[in-house]
Amino acid sequence: MLLRLLPLIALLLMIFLLDPGLPFRAFTSLVNALRGEQTSTPIFSDPETIYIVEGAEDLPSISELPPPNWELTISPVYTREIQYWGDAISLWSSTYRIQPNLIATLMQIESCGNPQALSSANAQGLFQVLPLHFTEADGDHFDPATNAHRGLLFFGELLAQANGDYTLAFVGYNGGPSRMFLPPDQWPQETRDYQFWASGIFEEAELGLDSSPTLDAWLNAGGRSLCNQAAEEIGLN
Repeated sequence: MLLRLLPLIALLLMIFLLDPGLPFRAFTSLVNALRGEQTSTPIFSDPETIYIVEGAEDLPSISELPPPNWELTISPVYTREIQYWGDAISLWSSTYRIQPNLIATLMQIESCGNPQALSSANAQGLFQVLPLHFTEADGDHFDPATNAHRGLLFFGELLAQANGDYTLAFVGYNGGPSRMFLPPDQWPQETRDYQFWASGIFEEAELGLDSSPTLDAWLNAGGRSLCNQAAEEIGLN
């Protein structure tokens, strides 16, 4: 009989050695529970250990992280103005962890690759970033790297809010984050069109097609003039 109790006795001895007060606290809690009282002292009251990381300023930057698990090239469906930015898009994809074709789609719809694009709403540059997204330290808002930094940080935040749903992220990029949580029938026509064009172009690019019917339709619906301006600006004419 004693041999059968040896494991239990060893366990109790170990508990007593590790925390002598534990049996007493457990017994007190049990008595209080039987009396219908709540104990103010938890059985396991030791605070959680806090670890301090030294030399945090030496941690790698985003661009120094391993490459993402997708191809860093863009689809051939995009116009020549977007292909012009192919190397930059590859770098931005690795830096901001956004798929190249998503970045290319944003650029296609927003500016068709014109770094000096300026809308009537004062949206600026390759990704048509509004002034409210820039800081005083950003300098030239039309600088491609600066513009991509602010535009893609914002789009990345939208993707996170939408749990990776790029169709909703496109909606948020066009109309603001709050619009993502409205039913589609409450989106203005501009946002519906934007979501339709962007989602269709991206999906057709991801299918590995040589051309995108949705992109062709977008060009014929007015996008071609945007691309002509971009070609002039970057010297493709």
